[in-house]
Amino acid sequence: MEKSKSHQTLGLLPKISPRSTSLGFTSFQPFESPSKSSALSPNKAPNRNFQSTFPPISIRENLETREISRQIFLKTRERRESGSMQTYAGPIGPAARLEYFDSFKNLPKVTQRNKFEKLEDSPNVAYLQRVEQNQLQPKPFGMVRRNGPENNLDIHCYSMGDLYAEAFSEGIEHVKGLEKINLKSNRLTERGSFSILSKLPAHKLRSISLADNKIGTRSISKIIEMLTGFNSTLRHLNLENTSITDLAVSELCQVLADNKTLSRLSLAKNNLTDKSAAALHDLLFHSQSLKRLDLHWNKIRGDGAKLFFEGLAGNDVLKVLDLSWNAIGRNDNLEIATLIGQALKAHQTLYHLDLSYNYFTTEECKIIGDFLNENHVILGLHMAGNDCSLNSKGFITPQVAGERLEQGHFFRRIIEPAKCNSYKESINCWVCEDWVEVEFTWKPNVSGKADSDPIFLHLECDNYGADLMARQHDGSYKLTRAVPPGLVKFFYSHNGSPMKSLEHKIIQLETPIQRQVQFWSGFTETVKMHSINVFPAKGPICNKDHNFDVKPRIPGLVYVPPEQELERIPWSIPISLFKDYKFDDENLLNDCFEFDWRYSRLPNFIKNQGDQDKVKEILRSHYKYIRETYKYLSAFSGSEMFSIGSNVLTDFLNQCLILDSNYAVSDLGVNWNSCIVPKEKGQVYNPGSALVRYEFMEILVRVANDRYVRNKICTTVSESIQKLLDEHLMPVMITNDTNKWRFEKYICEEVDLVLKAHKPILNALFKKYSGKKTLPGYKPFMSLEEFRLLCSEAGLINDTFATREIDLCFTQAMMTQVDELYKKRHVEMSFVEFLEALSRSCDMANLNTNEMLSEQEEIQQLFKSNDSLSTNLRSKLESAFPNLFKICPQLVQDSFVFPTSETYKSMMYKSKSDSVQNSPSSLYSE
Repeated sequence: MEKSKSHQTLGLLPKISPRSTSLGFTSFQPFESPSKSSALSPNKAPNRNFQSTFPPISIRENLETREISRQIFLKTRERRESGSMQTYAGPIGPAARLEYFDSFKNLPKVTQRNKFEKLEDSPNVAYLQRVEQNQLQPKPFGMVRRNGPENNLDIHCYSMGDLYAEAFSEGIEHVKGLEKINLKSNRLTERGSFSILSKLPAHKLRSISLADNKIGTRSISKIIEMLTGFNSTLRHLNLENTSITDLAVSELCQVLADNKTLSRLSLAKNNLTDKSAAALHDLLFHSQSLKRLDLHWNKIRGDGAKLFFEGLAGNDVLKVLDLSWNAIGRNDNLEIATLIGQALKAHQTLYHLDLSYNYFTTEECKIIGDFLNENHVILGLHMAGNDCSLNSKGFITPQVAGERLEQGHFFRRIIEPAKCNSYKESINCWVCEDWVEVEFTWKPNVSGKADSDPIFLHLECDNYGADLMARQHDGSYKLTRAVPPGLVKFFYSHNGSPMKSLEHKIIQLETPIQRQVQFWSGFTETVKMHSINVFPAKGPICNKDHNFDVKPRIPGLVYVPPEQELERIPWSIPISLFKDYKFDDENLLNDCFEFDWRYSRLPNFIKNQGDQDKVKEILRSHYKYIRETYKYLSAFSGSEMFSIGSNVLTDFLNQCLILDSNYAVSDLGVNWNSCIVPKEKGQVYNPGSALVRYEFMEILVRVANDRYVRNKICTTVSESIQKLLDEHLMPVMITNDTNKWRFEKYICEEVDLVLKAHKPILNALFKKYSGKKTLPGYKPFMSLEEFRLLCSEAGLINDTFATREIDLCFTQAMMTQVDELYKKRHVEMSFVEFLEALSRSCDMANLNTNEMLSEQEEIQQLFKSNDSLSTNLRSKLESAFPNLFKICPQLVQDSFVFPTSETYKSMMYKSKSDSVQNSPSSLYSE
């Protein structure tokens, strides 16, 4: 009932009979209306089955019926003419995808509707019609895209093939406003390429890429047709790896020579030979629009290369040229290299050039480089794969092939974008790497203390070579350089000594820098840096759109040192770091001996006064060695309160061959107990369980007495101690002389200068590792515990240098103190004692030297010392300071710069005529 009412509302009958029209479309006729005819046309006889039932109807009634029927059976979107250009909304976005799907789903209806109503097919419908005709899957192939400009169609690497290309050409014919199309790597042959090219809108197209497809004569003819039209708009043409022939290139170049629109052309990877060279020569010579030309990976060499560069010499518009991988080099003569150099020297618009992997020889590279030195327009230059290298200023340096180390097979294209962004290798191309123009400034007393010539800049991109800075009228030093983008690493130097600016951030390097740097003619220095300055590069970017003031291949300033006569500064202990050390002398040793004699029990032990006096004098004459032996043995106590334990004493007596049948270990025990108890109470620094200095001297006398007097070998104590010293003790004790090492290795100019040059490190370490046990208000000192910690954290401990040796270095470096019972100065290390203890530690640790051999030779020649012992200690100290540097406070690491031979030279020599001044202008030359 409801259905009938609905039909009545529309004024229609429910039953409709389809009927074929003369146009091939289906029309519909109502069956139940007595006033309607089944005929569509008045000229055609009505249906025989219903002729007697229904009378004929008018033409107007028939048309009304057709319209009503179309409204019923066609969907709403078809009533809006979907699938035609009138409703085509473009190929971008979700709506475009829905329209593509709808066109595919209703393709027969939409096709018939468009034909019947004479509507232009949309690109989707035209494409899908041909796809259905070729019995292919309805892949969009760029007819529908997620994003991007509508006038730019990029479907590279879709592997389309020729069949789809024919369908694609039907669709692309209906695209309005197409300006760019990229068909790279689509498996196209001549058939597919020509199908697409023949349907492209030549009057609007600006860019075509057919790279990595195959094209033939028909395609080339079509491209030539596009370029020769009066309304040609084509700007970019990419025919890379299209198997284009030399003949086709000749025809193409002949047209391009007169073309006024094409600015970018790629004919790379086509195996073009010398047969194309003449056409390329004419193209370069006559073209007024071509700005970029890519010819990499061809066979343009020999006579062809000559023709090409002759044409380049007459060109004044080309800006980018890629001739890499053409094997132009390795010629019988240098004529081609000369032509290349002359062409590049004269060219004033070319700013980006790639001659990589042309296998130029060292001689050819030198010729090209010499000509290029006069060209300051080419900002980006690529010379990889030749017998040369390119530095950060754009200079070509000839290099023997064996000296090059190729890092894989990566090479960078100068026209196409890089395919591998994860591989970052500096190629010193200002354009490809977007180098930045940066001004470096050194301000005396602001950046640092240096305020006189010469001041150099050392950049990472220069491998930290020296670049002289120019002095300004305000006293500052400036230098403008092109540097790679990102974080710029650099430092300065003054007169060959490295330094860092206080105005910029300082970072620590994981791997220290160690370079041989030539500062000026005749002066080369080894530079070592553990920290450097850094800051982000900010400034104009190097490209054709910016005003880039820094020009490539501009020689830097050269420093010419003023002539001056130097004189040697005499060295002596009073002007050294050792001046505060109190060396042992007779008075000091005598005071110590009297102190020990007074606190010992020997006056009571030796009853005979005459014998007692003799013993006293014998001990006094040998006291130096007794005290030195005590210092040596007490270091093995393992305690911060130095003393000699029973085991250490037993080992010592065994070493002296004293323990035998005449004197046994049990006898030693009796003597030990007799000496170990302090004579007086209140001896704060006498442990009571081990021997202190005076007790060690006393026990030696008791041992001599028991060994010789008790066994009736000697009659007096004086005879026994003399015999014990001569036969057993002295041969061993004489080896414990600390002054031997001190005066043979340590107290000398070489070691003093090394310590002075590294004094900021030494000051920082002493300050960091001292004061833990210092009372408030007292001068800080370093304890044994703190010294052990320093050696451990500095990495000095190894198989030959452990805690036992650390304690020994500590005790042997301490100055002699008279009172070691009531005062603890003998265990409180001062700075001057710390210097010796650390030097002894470095000597015993014997770290491997990291210095360059040439640097060692320079310093050795500077000192002119024949003393191998002092030289050996100096080398060990310099090898240890990098380890010590690592544990310094950050402030010291940021400011300290390791010394060079020039640093030592300035400490050893002075000018005889310091009053003679040289004007800054006389110190520089181009």
